[in-house]
Amino acid sequence: MRRLAIQAGLALALGLLLGVAYLNARKNLHALGIPTSFAFLRDVAGFSINQSLISFSPLSTYGRALLVGLLNTLLVSVLAGIFATLIGFVAGFAHLSRNFALSRLVAAYVGVVRNLPLLLQLLFCYVAVLAPLPGPADSHHFAGFVLNDRGLYAPALSFVHGWPAIDWSSFDPALNRFNVVGGWRLSPEACALVLALSVYTGAYIAEIVSAGVESVARGQSEAAAALGLSPAQARRLVIRPQAMRVILPPLISQYLAMTKNSSLAAFVGFADLMQVSGTILNQTGAALQVMALVMALYLALSLVTLALTRLYERRLRWGGRT
Repeated sequence: MRRLAIQAGLALALGLLLGVAYLNARKNLHALGIPTSFAFLRDVAGFSINQSLISFSPLSTYGRALLVGLLNTLLVSVLAGIFATLIGFVAGFAHLSRNFALSRLVAAYVGVVRNLPLLLQLLFCYVAVLAPLPGPADSHHFAGFVLNDRGLYAPALSFVHGWPAIDWSSFDPALNRFNVVGGWRLSPEACALVLALSVYTGAYIAEIVSAGVESVARGQSEAAAALGLSPAQARRLVIRPQAMRVILPPLISQYLAMTKNSSLAAFVGFADLMQVSGTILNQTGAALQVMALVMALYLALSLVTLALTRLYERRLRWGGRT
């Protein structure tokens, strides 16, 4: 009973402290003429956004603008997560290769990328890699994609009998001197952000993969060879399942860090959640509400990412037991 009483007293004191702080902040904000409610979310935004997965115009509301920013953050996080995973696993296994040149090349990549600030790499990708791209009339074509200084164009999803499908053969965008008509566009700013996040996070994942593989006892490979398994089969059936148990926890941390690092998009003018929320804050002055919403949304993104990876970790653990 004593412990319960102490805990209840601490909870009550904390609640009173938060209540006093809220009432004091509300009083001061009212005195300064700053809104304290979330009613501004229904007001007209009055600004445009360069990349949007849903329909948006300057006549849309601030609430819809925040939704666009959230979807853009999700877009670059998912794309960067996929590419970073591919880069990291390929580079991680290549780092353990017996080919001296390949192993040293990967070591140089990891060493350089990990020791350079992500913001510097982001600006380099935007200024040095994507800015010199040609105009729409001289676009680069590869594997069904179109790349120019307006962005990366790909076939858009179409609904056939209620199911989403991509028809690569029918993707033939109309090109002219000023624009590309047709397909789905990823803006140059988004391309730069995805590229920088993929290369940067991929270097850390490569180190994690290398350490995870090296943590598996050498006797496991020898036992697999004794059973007649080829090196590829040994890696797939013996080494990788055991290494993933070591790789997954730090890999989750990298995914969470990458999602939060996407907030650097404002430096290249990409309309992610932070950039859109900053514009809303400057126009409305609702600093507390906007910051509270942004923190809640980033927390939700991190918790969803953590839940998905934990689910995979649980399936991997139970799969190994069976």
